[in-house]
Amino acid sequence: MKKCFLLVSALLTLGSATAAADELVFAPAAHIDSAPPYLSWSGFYVGLSGGYAFGNSTVIYSPNDPAAALGTCGGGPSGAGIPKGTCIPSADFRRDGPLVGGQAGFNWQVTSRWLVGGELDYQWADFTGSAISTFRLGAVGTTNAMAKQTVESFGTARVRMGVIFTNPLLLYGTAGLAFGQLSETVNMYAGGTGAVTSGGFSYSCIVGASCFAASSNKMVFGWTAGVGAEYALTTYLTAKTELLYVSLGSPQPNAFAQGVVGGTAPASFAANFSQATFFVLRGGVSYRF
Repeated sequence: MKKCFLLVSALLTLGSATAAADELVFAPAAHIDSAPPYLSWSGFYVGLSGGYAFGNSTVIYSPNDPAAALGTCGGGPSGAGIPKGTCIPSADFRRDGPLVGGQAGFNWQVTSRWLVGGELDYQWADFTGSAISTFRLGAVGTTNAMAKQTVESFGTARVRMGVIFTNPLLLYGTAGLAFGQLSETVNMYAGGTGAVTSGGFSYSCIVGASCFAASSNKMVFGWTAGVGAEYALTTYLTAKTELLYVSLGSPQPNAFAQGVVGGTAPASFAANFSQATFFVLRGGVSYRF
């Protein structure tokens, strides 16, 4: 009986030693020395994004013809018999609002740390700004010039260059071309009734009505630059946040007289809007192929 007990004990001891030896052989190789899985950023991707845009702009008015000049500060000391007008003051306004859209691009991971690529995006937007300039219009009196500008949509075509700070985090800078659909309206509401004719041009205003009006809607072009951060949530899904500065063209709609004296052309003022610049703060998600 004693011999059987000793034999069983020896077998158990030998089995334990064998198991321990197996663990020492395979555990370090499997769990200690092996590198973590490698995440490659190279490839195509598509995604959705949304955010908010904000910026400031300015509108400056200038007469296009002798009648418009005569009715404002270009009329001379006596205004040629017309009650003296004043220059239309420039006006600053803030333009901001939400945006939503999508993006598509390609990444090329040059090294384990550095990445280059390109991205296209398009955003549906609705950020609007408006301003009022009050002046005295010759033969009419106090008049309010109301200007409004809206960025209806915009897009960019950019290059990206980034550093994989620590996998799976990418930090990048970006720059490229920008384009956008802008609309502007201008209305000058008369505080009185009167008319002015000069050099074959004229305006005829009725109290409370729009004396001069303009409407414009067109595509403009410019540039953009910014920075961002992107994080790989999974092998295929990433999330990002970025800040862009966008500078688009400067529209210049003409506000024409809505009423004229017979036999003359309508007088007009140019509404010179400054560059449509704004910051874009947005986030998004992308699927990598």
